[in-house]
Amino acid sequence: MVIEKYLQSGLAAREKVVALLDVETEAEIDECLKECGLSVDEQRKTGQLVIKNQMEAYCPNGRFETRGMLERLRGIYNLGMEEGYAAVRATGEPSWIYQGAPGAEHWLEYESALNDLVLDYPFSGLLCRFDAKKYGGALLYDVLSVHPLMVVRGQVVRNPYYMTSDELRSKRRI
Repeated sequence: MVIEKYLQSGLAAREKVVALLDVETEAEIDECLKECGLSVDEQRKTGQLVIKNQMEAYCPNGRFETRGMLERLRGIYNLGMEEGYAAVRATGEPSWIYQGAPGAEHWLEYESALNDLVLDYPFSGLLCRFDAKKYGGALLYDVLSVHPLMVVRGQVVRNPYYMTSDELRSKRRI
């Protein structure tokens, strides 16, 4: 499982690891970690591993705002560096866009902006997770268009459908 290896390698490398998951309760978080084969009580206690509900993280005021989410990621990065971690990595899943969250129409703009964010905030990794079964062809193409790399059968490969933020803005006027 890709997410298991992603989380484990970050923890082993003494990085701050942030996971924004489609879970609601502490018990669901524990179950998700157990399914990933992770025993991370100590890392959670020390703050090395931070797990948040996706809606709480992406839409803390009941609305998704690209600028606000990018600011939260900058804050996560800065905090990890201040706390002395070797690096910071994060992962998130946008299934919240199907839950009718106001502002979800700006999600693609945000996904594209992440590529610019890492130029100034060099996360060791930002892993966006998508359940391809939930997406129609057009939305899946949108997802592919904003990610320079993708994981296919456990391998990281260059994405031939990737467009830079400028290319995407000129094509879609986001």
